[in-house]
Amino acid sequence: MTIKRTFLIILTCLLFLSCNKKQSELEFEQTVFYELFPALADSIHFDIRLSHPIPPMPIFDENDSLIGVDTTGMTKRLVDYEKRKAELNADSTRLVIAIKDSVFSIDEIDRKELIIHYEELGIKVDSSNENLNYLIDLTKLKTEYKKIHFKYLSEFPDKSEFWSTKYNFHLVGSTGFSRIQFDKTKSFGVLNSYYSCGRLCGGGYRIFIKNVKGKWEIDKIIHTWVA
Repeated sequence: MTIKRTFLIILTCLLFLSCNKKQSELEFEQTVFYELFPALADSIHFDIRLSHPIPPMPIFDENDSLIGVDTTGMTKRLVDYEKRKAELNADSTRLVIAIKDSVFSIDEIDRKELIIHYEELGIKVDSSNENLNYLIDLTKLKTEYKKIHFKYLSEFPDKSEFWSTKYNFHLVGSTGFSRIQFDKTKSFGVLNSYYSCGRLCGGGYRIFIKNVKGKWEIDKIIHTWVA
C-alpha cells in the first residue's frame, strides 16, 4: 500500500468520525429542543383573542407618592376574563401557529449573554457544531394547549399578505427558534425566539435553559425587542 493511499484512508476515517460526532451532537440538541418545546410554546405564545384584565390602577397622593391601588371592578374583570377563557377553550376553532421551517443560527451576542448569565459558575461556551441548522419536525411539536397546531411558514403567503389572507383556520401567530448554544458540559444553554401575533404585535426572546437532575428546564426568559 502506497503512502498516498494510506494517507487518503486515514483522512477518510477522520472525516467520517468527525461527521458522526457532529451528527451525534446535533441529535442531542434536537432532543433537548423537543423536550423543552411544550414549555417554550407555553411561555411565549398568547391568544390575541383573549385580552388580559386591566390591572388595579395605582393611587398617588398630592406629592406623587404611591399610597394604594384602586381595585374597583377588579373582581368583575377577573370573572369576565375566566369566562372568556373557558369559552375559547371550549370552542371548536382550529388554531394554527406558523413556524419557521428550520432553526436559525444563534447570534454572537447570545453566546456572550450565556457566559454573563452564568458568570458565577464560570462556564465556557461549546464552539463545535455551530453551522448545522436543521428542519423542525412538526410531528414532534407538543404543547399543553391541545387546540394549537403548527404549519411551516413556507406554506403561507409572503409578509404583505400573511395577515390579510383568509384561511380555513384561525391564524394566531408566527414564531421561529434558533439553534441552542450550549456550554462545554452540556448543562446550560441559550436560544433565541420570536413570536408575532399581528403586523405590529409581537416580540423577541432570549431563553436561558439548564439541566436539573437530568431534565431540561427554562431558567429565564428576557425580552429582546417588542413590536
